[in-house]
Amino acid sequence: MDNVTAAEWRLLLRLVLAQRLEINAIESALKRAKALTDAEVKAIRTQASETATAWSSDDRDDVLALIRIHSSCEATMLVPPAREQ
Repeated sequence: MDNVTAAEWRLLLRLVLAQRLEINAIESALKRAKALTDAEVKAIRTQASETATAWSSDDRDDVLALIRIHSSCEATMLVPPAREQ
């Protein structure tokens, strides 16, 4: 991570922001459809945060690779795909 340029960092932040906005839109739609409650959304966000912390707890963990892997259509939160391969 020491070799990341300002442009690369800004791109990463834009990608994270885009995903956050997408997730917010999906959550809103699911809540409007009464498929999820506010409590369920909070539980999902908590689980996602705890999972991300666990999967990136070691400085050797490649967080950018995890982001790339979990941005794929086949991604789940069950097991980090990078560790399955």
